[in-house]
Amino acid sequence: MSEWLQTYNELFGMYNAGIITSIFGSFAVTFTVIFCWPKLVRDFGAKGGFIAAALIIGTFWLVNHKLPGFGFSTGLAPDANGLPMQFSLIHQGARGSAPWVDMGWAIAMGFVVCDTLCAPKGQRLGLLKEAFPRWVVIIAGGIVGGILVGLTGYTNAAL
Repeated sequence: MSEWLQTYNELFGMYNAGIITSIFGSFAVTFTVIFCWPKLVRDFGAKGGFIAAALIIGTFWLVNHKLPGFGFSTGLAPDANGLPMQFSLIHQGARGSAPWVDMGWAIAMGFVVCDTLCAPKGQRLGLLKEAFPRWVVIIAGGIVGGILVGLTGYTNAAL
């Protein structure tokens, strides 16, 4: 485990605390969405969906991405502008020094895993086969988006 983490540290510039808090932050938002969002929609209808979007996603976005000092220091130096890096739960490296973790991607993967594990044993493979074309389109969209971002030279927002 230590060797794998060390390889990951050197390759992506993301250190152990950043790895652990990113996994926890991704799991926490996914778990909350899976269990709370349907109940709010069932109880309040469409208004419940807007409430869930504002409360769940808004709160977790702040905690996971923008709340300074909430996570742990990962030992990284200040970013290219000399500003201290934000140590939120999901570690975002400066100027491409670490992988970019999106909450939407984490939630989508959480739903895939949850649906697959909760399906009856005979239907699990069928669900994955049915979802495969969607994943191909999603990955192709990510590649096109990455190419467009690369062509424009936009790599990191200074918020």
